[in-house]
Amino acid sequence: MRLAELVAVALALASCSASAQSPDLADRLSALARGGNAEASYHLGMLYNNGAGVAQDNARALSLFRASAEGGDPLGAYKLGCYYAGQFGVIEPDEDQALRYKLIAAEAGYSLAQLDVAILHYRRGSYGEALRWFEAAARQGEAQALYNLSVMYRDGQGTPPSRARTYAFFRLSHIAAHGAVRPTAQQTLDELWAQMSAAERAEAQRFDADWVTGPTPLTQLAFSGMERAEALARAGR
Repeated sequence: MRLAELVAVALALASCSASAQSPDLADRLSALARGGNAEASYHLGMLYNNGAGVAQDNARALSLFRASAEGGDPLGAYKLGCYYAGQFGVIEPDEDQALRYKLIAAEAGYSLAQLDVAILHYRRGSYGEALRWFEAAARQGEAQALYNLSVMYRDGQGTPPSRARTYAFFRLSHIAAHGAVRPTAQQTLDELWAQMSAAERAEAQRFDADWVTGPTPLTQLAFSGMERAEALARAGR
């Protein structure tokens, strides 16, 4: 699959699970949000965004995400950026505003924001910035970012072409996505390997061996979803 085919998928991603929750969670988060807690506004917005324990209300979610972003919460800024990118059709899409708010979360370390920012830059032809943000997301184990890097190094977009990195990123993307390289992907890797010089093969192996990934604290918080919202509500601050 080529990079252009992956754009719509990434822009639709959300960051909260609609798992089981206590019946008064929305009330407790509402009290915190009214008191100016920006993170509570984000989590409450996700409840309305997903219809989790409350009736889905995307206009209400948008208002809460805006309050969260204005209060300095990077995940609230990310979701506000998603709405500006056209999610749910609540407001007129504005790509500049989408980039502005998603960039806040990307700079704070959120992997999905980094992926989205990279895609927005790619679509604009800003390949150097796209490459930088794809690598940031890839460092957190984002399979799509790893794949997109393999495409950019193959095609020389924002960087000189590199068969070694094309090979390494393609392999890493499949391991990140599936836990192993599947037979069809291995066939592609074997074809790439046959085209590479001994020096390129050694570089690919070194790059692969040295590649280290791990989620940032913000990414971990984002994917804790309902668990984090419950903990915040219990703490009451």
